[in-house]
Amino acid sequence: MKRQAFSVMSRLNPWQQLLLSAVLVTLAAPAAAQLRAPGTSGASGTRTQGIFVPGGPSSTSTVAPSQPQLGVPQPAQKRSQLVDEVVAIVNNSVITRRELLDRADEIENQLRAANRPVPERPDLLGEVLERLVMERVQTQAAQDAGIKVTDQEVDRAIESVAQQNKMSATELRRRVEASGMSWTKYRDELRKQVQVIRLREREVDSKVQVYDGEIDNYLAARSGQPAATGPTEYNVQQILVRVPEDASEAQKAQLKAKAEGLLKQAQGGADFADLAKANSDAPEAAQGGAMGFREIGRLPALFANAVVDLQPGRVVPEVVESANGFHVLKLAAKRTAAPAQPTASDRITQTQVRHILIRTGPNMPEAEAKRQMTTMRDRLTHGGDFADAARRYSQDGSAQQGGELGWVSPGELVPEFEQAMNRLRPGEISEPVVTQFGVHLIQVENRRETEVSAEKQRDFARQEVREQKLRAAYDDWVRQLRSAAYVEYRINRQR
Repeated sequence: MKRQAFSVMSRLNPWQQLLLSAVLVTLAAPAAAQLRAPGTSGASGTRTQGIFVPGGPSSTSTVAPSQPQLGVPQPAQKRSQLVDEVVAIVNNSVITRRELLDRADEIENQLRAANRPVPERPDLLGEVLERLVMERVQTQAAQDAGIKVTDQEVDRAIESVAQQNKMSATELRRRVEASGMSWTKYRDELRKQVQVIRLREREVDSKVQVYDGEIDNYLAARSGQPAATGPTEYNVQQILVRVPEDASEAQKAQLKAKAEGLLKQAQGGADFADLAKANSDAPEAAQGGAMGFREIGRLPALFANAVVDLQPGRVVPEVVESANGFHVLKLAAKRTAAPAQPTASDRITQTQVRHILIRTGPNMPEAEAKRQMTTMRDRLTHGGDFADAARRYSQDGSAQQGGELGWVSPGELVPEFEQAMNRLRPGEISEPVVTQFGVHLIQVENRRETEVSAEKQRDFARQEVREQKLRAAYDDWVRQLRSAAYVEYRINRQR
């Protein structure tokens, strides 16, 4: 079974981190798939079927910051039709003021609920509008690629959203409808998000490879051995004056003159970030045009050539022309990056666990499976034998071993199972737990601290290196999608 676990990397300031935060959506692979990676085994030997993640931690996939995700809608304010005007055009679709204000209100509610500072309204609206544009660009790309998402996949995503918010699917639906959104629209929106995830898997995740040499370097840095100096990274700010594809020569000349005027203002001491916020058509305009620290090889070639010999704080003396338009560039800062430091510990907590599984499907609705498991749990908590019940009733390959999964390490199990397991004390039996395989009863038998084996350390290192490369690859992919899209703003993004 392949685990699709999506998490969000933090960047920018705290309110933007919350703005970009996403609900974990776990999507199922075929239920008959194997539960543990080939060639991996616990103390009790090779495992058969169940809820193991093939490859353990190394198969984890993370979603990058601009990945759209759908959570639980917040109650929205009623808005007049008079404000439902177009604020941006993205290719062949529009974003309305109502969408912008509703999303901004939702973010404000989340910030206040988390006791975090709320940004100034113009700054929030600018960031939210750009986020809506990025979501629309990715959704359209997924639809253009012909990616289909089944109703069953949407059902599983809904179940995952509900579990992450500690509520039932029924309660989630009630909350959605109370927010003013119809259940049909919520499902349609979630389907679009899953389409984007599928596209990202195909265009980004599948192309990222981790090589043994990269793992060796990572482990050497972690152990404190001498490591080569990190690469030089450049933080470039840009102002983009976009040129439409069908622009006439006169229009091009006019737009170039605008870019040259902005260049003169920047050279004359005007605040570059303010100029970018007010004038740039680039995705990072709301951040003052800052693209973030990048190695020279990860910058567009035109940008790299322009800034490689520039002193930090200086503006590129000429306007740079690309297929997208005219760019005014500034090298905001330059630094030597430190080698990546690991987050994995030399010791991990392992859990000895067993379970009983009833698979769900057309002949076994989830509600009925939960009812049967609730009855079974009641018997087990009043003196029933867990191993005997597993042998008699479990539909997992571990049934003949009394449901035993042996000693498992963090990251080996699908998220819903592992999260429920981690909340249990030794000897405790869970309430019914839903995963893509069906409904489980879980019992934790014991826990222990253990040294991470050399093989497991390499697994952790592979995961960390892969996640770093995924972030970079995803950023580049999204930037390419955004650059290729036609985006027209009908309002000042700072208003």
